[in-house]
Amino acid sequence: LLVRCQLKGPILVEQDSTVSTFEGLTFTEPPSGNYTLTVQILDELDHKVLKEEKYFLSKELQFYEQKYFIWYKYSVLAVFLLFLAWTLAKQSSVSVIRNQYDEIRAARDEAERANRAKTKFLAQMSHEIRTPINSVLGMDEMIIRESRERNIQEYASDIYQAGRTLLSLINEILDFSKIEADTMELVPVDYEIASLIHDLYTMTVHRADAKNLKLELKVDPNMPYMYHGDDVRIRQIITNLLTNAVKYTKEGTVWLRIWGHREYENELIHVEVEDTGIGIKPENLQHLFDDYARFDNEKNRFIEGTGLGLGIATKLLKMMNSELKVESIYGQGSKFYFDLLQRIVDEEPIGDFQKRVAEAGNDQDVTTRGFIAPECNIMVVDDNSMNLRVFKSLLKITQINITEADGGAQSVLLAENMHFDMIFMDHMMPEVDGVEAMKQIRSLAESQNRETPIYVLTANAVAGAKEQYLSEGFDGFLSKPIVFERLMDALRDHLPKEKILPMPEEEEQKVLMSGASMPDDLPVVEGIDWASCWIHLSNLDVVKETMSEFYELLIPNLEKLQTFYKSLEINPKYRKAIEGYRIQVHAMKGAANTLGIYPLAGMAKVLEFAAKDEDTDRIFQLHPIFQEEWSSYREKLKGVFDIGVEKEKQKAESWMLESFLELIEGAMEEMDVDAADAALDRMKGYEFPQKVEELMPALSAAVTSLDEKAVKEVTARMREE
Repeated sequence: LLVRCQLKGPILVEQDSTVSTFEGLTFTEPPSGNYTLTVQILDELDHKVLKEEKYFLSKELQFYEQKYFIWYKYSVLAVFLLFLAWTLAKQSSVSVIRNQYDEIRAARDEAERANRAKTKFLAQMSHEIRTPINSVLGMDEMIIRESRERNIQEYASDIYQAGRTLLSLINEILDFSKIEADTMELVPVDYEIASLIHDLYTMTVHRADAKNLKLELKVDPNMPYMYHGDDVRIRQIITNLLTNAVKYTKEGTVWLRIWGHREYENELIHVEVEDTGIGIKPENLQHLFDDYARFDNEKNRFIEGTGLGLGIATKLLKMMNSELKVESIYGQGSKFYFDLLQRIVDEEPIGDFQKRVAEAGNDQDVTTRGFIAPECNIMVVDDNSMNLRVFKSLLKITQINITEADGGAQSVLLAENMHFDMIFMDHMMPEVDGVEAMKQIRSLAESQNRETPIYVLTANAVAGAKEQYLSEGFDGFLSKPIVFERLMDALRDHLPKEKILPMPEEEEQKVLMSGASMPDDLPVVEGIDWASCWIHLSNLDVVKETMSEFYELLIPNLEKLQTFYKSLEINPKYRKAIEGYRIQVHAMKGAANTLGIYPLAGMAKVLEFAAKDEDTDRIFQLHPIFQEEWSSYREKLKGVFDIGVEKEKQKAESWMLESFLELIEGAMEEMDVDAADAALDRMKGYEFPQKVEELMPALSAAVTSLDEKAVKEVTARMREE
């Protein structure tokens, strides 16, 4: 017999088995619904149904099989899929935003790098651009120094004033980025309005004459003659207006009108510049003060200029709480004007302007003539002994008492115990720099020099440097190499008037003869620009002395630099070595600049900036070249002014060595450099035992470096020999 089971419903299941093996029928997890279970007994041979039974079964839906649950399940799944899609989209969006941010940041970094590169370039180029202008001014001052003719002196004085203004303008243009960033600072001083107007007239009248234009000047004679304000910026603004007026006027007249209106202790100064030039179209007026703006290019294509002038003038006036205004009729001319509030310093009216200008011209302090000050005491602070010697040599004719300090720390000690009428402080010095030393001197509890004028000496001559130093607390600024006339101007301005005496006529004549002009027979030396050297030193004896000292210090200076370089080779990240290298190469740059040795000065400048940027790779690349070039001047300078030439010597007596050594040691203890030099020069004229002679270069270098400790070490070794 066979047993056949059939379950029929949502699914169909059949199962056949013999009776002997039938154990039951099992259905696993059948779907919900109605079923019919049919059980049949069949004949195994012919499969005839012997017996049949049917059973009706029903399986109810489980909760998870209900429609609401299924909808719920798919809804949750849909929500999940939507959330997943949103998350992926958000991540994609965040990624896009992050990429955009990275691109923006990269662009910003690139812009900042470009701006830093521009600033660095301007800083490096400032000296090269200023040098020819200083050369012109220096030669002009020599004309004034030599000439006794009044008209020649007047012409040269006009050139000098125009040149100084040009130098100020170039410095500001070089650092135009400071104006764009609104970081330019005003430096208000007391100034004479008559002198300022005279400078403006002088700078403009020649250009107007060249174009057959008439320049008319109208000044209120009742205006006070001295105000307090930034005369350099005011001069720049009016110069821009006058220059444009002349440039854009083909025929007719240019007017400069200045008058004032009293407001309590101040004066509201009205300045206007009018011309009969080409005028400005109405549609162009709104863009007139944009940077680099030029209009009517077809008509004006032959007119020079960048279009920066009015933009600079507008921003400078804004800093002074003023505004540049314009009225113009196209084809007839233009008028630019502004009102500026200035504090009155002296109410005396300027009166007859031409007479006032003539008096101002007589008082111009542009010559080396004029004064001695034997009762004045000043201090000069510099870690470079050559700079100290040059400074002292420049002021030898003034008979001023000069105290030298070889660093910031020593200057503070000297200022604590002595009163000085003026202090000149180098900026870049090791350990205590010039800024910190100045502040320490000002803050000394019982300082005798709290009110003493302190000038900073620096090669950082980029535009804005003066403002920075004045904001630190300095009273003035002199760029290095020092121009003698500017040093004299600073002394005239700040030394006590009662201590300044007229220079005796015979002494003045000696000065005129000694500094009359640069000799024509100066030796040709590769790399030396004698014209620049003469501007800084202006006296053959000073040139010889400074050149000899430079020669003596060639090797000691290079050895100092080598010490820092070797430390960098061991550890390129050693910040103390990098800073020491920067300060030393800066000093070497200054020494080369003073003598006009620009190949050395230029390479030293590049290395200085590399050290400032901590770019040791560049230092490693350039230092060996600089070392070789620096060392080459031992041979290049040999024989120049008898430098390095062995002279016939007289054999020294046995007692002479001790006598000379005592003289040198005593002079160094008193910091009497002239006496030490004189003793050393006399000592070199004698022949001493060989081992003493071998130590002579070391003694010479120690004296030249003003290193008292090194002098004692060498003299002790000489005595042992």
